[in-house]
Amino acid sequence: TGNVTVSSISIDDALTGSNDLAISPADLAPGETGTASATYTITQADMDAGFVSNSATATGDSPGNTDDVSDVSDNGDDTDGNTTDDATVVNFTPQPAIELVKTAVYSDTNANSVQDAGDQITYTFTVTNTGNVTVSSISIDDALTGSNDLAISPADLAPGETGTASATYTITQADMDAGFVSNSATATGDSPGNTDDVSDVSDNGDDTDGNTTDDA
Repeated sequence: TGNVTVSSISIDDALTGSNDLAISPADLAPGETGTASATYTITQADMDAGFVSNSATATGDSPGNTDDVSDVSDNGDDTDGNTTDDATVVNFTPQPAIELVKTAVYSDTNANSVQDAGDQITYTFTVTNTGNVTVSSISIDDALTGSNDLAISPADLAPGETGTASATYTITQADMDAGFVSNSATATGDSPGNTDDVSDVSDNGDDTDGNTTDDA
């Protein structure tokens, strides 16, 4: 944007690991333009933050001098009223989500080879992070087993990760008379910057019946 040729122009950009990244063409007469490009791989920390923000610096040589021309990058958007040196920000859309599966194993606690009152059911709670941000402090509420804020392990899950917890229930005579025990649990967690905003009602893990979500 000046009135003399600027040569050997290069870019320093810490985010992309660019150091002395040459533009093309590297020498620019007044009014001319050169470009370069670099890539950055988004991390989970970036997704949890909701954005990536950074600036770069261009440096060049004016006639007879070395590294005496430089400029910190602008994002090219002047509609916000800031016309120079705005950091370049890429925003992400957070999609927090978890899925809870509750399974049961019957135990002949009375050791009499008969299903009767006093036997126990061990429930396993498996929570999977099915979203794109980390969900933390995940816990289980299950009225049947008296579980309140039962922490899964690990309690913080990155996308794709799974945590578990377990609880037991002692079968009553009323359960035996009814012929079954049926209930659901709820998993609750925190997405980045929010509290108790991610939840899911348990499924039984059996999709062969055509019901794929929230079966007791």
